[in-house]
Amino acid sequence: MSTNNCSNPCYPNQFFQNIEGNLTKIVWAHAVNSRAKLEEALLSKDVMMLEADVVLGNLNNNTEMIPIMAHPPNTTSDLSLEDFLNITSNSRMGIKLDFKTDEAFENSKSILKNWRSILVKRPVFLNADILAGPVNATTIPLNATAFLKGANETMPESILSIGWTTRYGKEFNVTEGQYTVEQLKNMTDILKENSVTQSVTYPVRACFAAGNIDGIKDLLKNTTSYNSTLTIWSSKNDSVDATKLSELIREVGVKKVYVDVSKDLKDKLNFSGASAMTSTMVMNLGASLVLLALSRML
Repeated sequence: MSTNNCSNPCYPNQFFQNIEGNLTKIVWAHAVNSRAKLEEALLSKDVMMLEADVVLGNLNNNTEMIPIMAHPPNTTSDLSLEDFLNITSNSRMGIKLDFKTDEAFENSKSILKNWRSILVKRPVFLNADILAGPVNATTIPLNATAFLKGANETMPESILSIGWTTRYGKEFNVTEGQYTVEQLKNMTDILKENSVTQSVTYPVRACFAAGNIDGIKDLLKNTTSYNSTLTIWSSKNDSVDATKLSELIREVGVKKVYVDVSKDLKDKLNFSGASAMTSTMVMNLGASLVLLALSRML
């Protein structure tokens, strides 16, 4: 894996030189919430980004409540946030910290501040679901203003990974849906209200993002912060229209889309070899070629 010293902030397309700007080539290790999973990921020759969940809970048998790496409803782990940062401090990998509650984030800020000088040397995503999303999601999102303000004060060099809570699956009788115009607008509005200037990536669930391609494209267009991107993710049993999802990735461009999905789904996607150009760029190129042809006829 070819890596390089980064500018500040550190963007993955700079840090991982071998991807040649194609963010879909980045390999993710998902839910790295234990020492065993972290060791496995660190030994991998392919993994570039480590994604882990942060909750407030107990480390081993200790009764003290501290930020640990675990996914709800779990509240115990053999890996604390402090340990995670320490173990990964000399790795060649970027990290994505997914904060599950306001309390987990609040109690993590001092830890992040202490590690800031080391963390800025590689890509760091601070992730949270800050708005309610499809389909009639009932999970309570984090406080949007508190997270955006806290992330900027704690680590302004980080990439904000901010999304929506979602509800999907047969247990909810929900097997289709999309991000609505209102939900997408709420996101850009909250960024404007909080004067966000940090780089932003929007984690969008594949099954819903594929249902509103134009809306997702408008979301990026209406985001004023620098270098906005998508992070497409999917759960194991999600039913995803691979054709529509491939279309979304091609329309947005591989230089602006991270793909954190299962290998089975990724193998079905048809964007390898696709140009990083957006549809607008293609139209402009077509117009240029027409003008060139006409000039030669004159």
